[in-house]
Amino acid sequence: MSAVDISRFFANDGRGAIGNAFASRRAVMPWRGRQPVANGDIDTIWRHLMSRQGSSQGRLAYIHVPFCANHCLFCGFYRNAYTAPGATAYADRLIAEIEREATEPGVRHGAINAVYLGGGTPSALSARDLTRLLDTVRQHLPLAPDCEITLEGRIVHFDDDKIDACISAGVNRISVGVQTFDTMVRRRQGRRASKEEAIRFLTGLRDRNRVALVVDLLYGLPGQTPEIWREDLRIAADIAPDGVDLYGLNLIPGTPLQRAVAAGKLHPTPLQDLGAMYEAGALFFAKAGWRQISNSHWARTPRERNIYNLCIKQGVDCLAYGSGAGGTIGRYGYSVAGDLQRYNAAIAAGYKPLDGMNVSDDLDPVRHRVAAGFEVGRLDLADLALPHIPDVDALFTPLLNQWQRTGLVTLDGNLVQLTIAGRFWYSNLIAAFNDILAGTLPNAKSV
Repeated sequence: MSAVDISRFFANDGRGAIGNAFASRRAVMPWRGRQPVANGDIDTIWRHLMSRQGSSQGRLAYIHVPFCANHCLFCGFYRNAYTAPGATAYADRLIAEIEREATEPGVRHGAINAVYLGGGTPSALSARDLTRLLDTVRQHLPLAPDCEITLEGRIVHFDDDKIDACISAGVNRISVGVQTFDTMVRRRQGRRASKEEAIRFLTGLRDRNRVALVVDLLYGLPGQTPEIWREDLRIAADIAPDGVDLYGLNLIPGTPLQRAVAAGKLHPTPLQDLGAMYEAGALFFAKAGWRQISNSHWARTPRERNIYNLCIKQGVDCLAYGSGAGGTIGRYGYSVAGDLQRYNAAIAAGYKPLDGMNVSDDLDPVRHRVAAGFEVGRLDLADLALPHIPDVDALFTPLLNQWQRTGLVTLDGNLVQLTIAGRFWYSNLIAAFNDILAGTLPNAKSV
């Protein structure tokens, strides 16, 4: 076992934890600690995974729709421009993929507790194609009776016919990526709808009172001042959806926004300002009596359950469908071909086009306990027991004591609880735990 110098994970002391605890926010990659599977072994492993019964502990399903009407500057998920014929042809392939796997034991056995239709923009599909796809999901996947079915939507092109079709076909949660209500900031990022149009759209969804409505807000956009952010929070609360998500802007490499910042055309929001915006949002919804169910999610009503997002952090098995989708089954993660032409051709030929597969190491269950715990703001060290580590407390206590002194956590016996600042920096805390744990593996190299 190699010792890890934990001092490099210490937070900066004495400068205000919410915006200055670390020099940057680390990303927590979904495939952390996994090794690629040789291409020649992927088909054999996939057939084995499909031939065995699914998890009895509950599962998820992710369905990817890789179309957008336009490329927003901040988005790293854009792949294909929307066309009506292309979207309908894709819906045909997606339905065929789901139907073909439906009888496999790896799909058939084991209830699915949450389905998430993401993208891209699923609401770009026509009302007819959305209905066909959702009918297929309900008919061919073993959904739990109270399964959460989420559809991501955008304001543009998500008309009344589509909304009603989705709800009639079983969608019970709609997540709308508003990002900001300020018309000027929206337009600069490629968002077409104005503030008034966004409010009118969300109010119409709310007044249907048939689904959990969740509004996604993004803080740190260029031109989004603290005053604009406070107004975003106020408008979102006044609309009174079932839930709100607050996400900090990440400059994803290769996006138009990142290129504009690199060229000096736009200026990124400093970390201390990002921290202050997160703190303003957390305090705002706490004062309003909303329930914080994760670091980024607040619920106003019990209808907002956020099952999919919470379970993903717990490492729950997730079946994946569609070009660009990613899933996990047991120790294996896999990705479906992101190239649309390859995906369409493969499905038409009768096989699932996997772009890659990876397998987790022995720390995977512990990693998920850390990620799931910090995601909801509390971690019990007793849950991290490892056969080769006789005293987990001793491994992390010096680091946790330093984080407590700098205002990131509070400690109560084995229980670690995140402060507001700790919630803002939670990805750094997860990364630190992961790097320390990785150093405990037998024959591990120092990380």
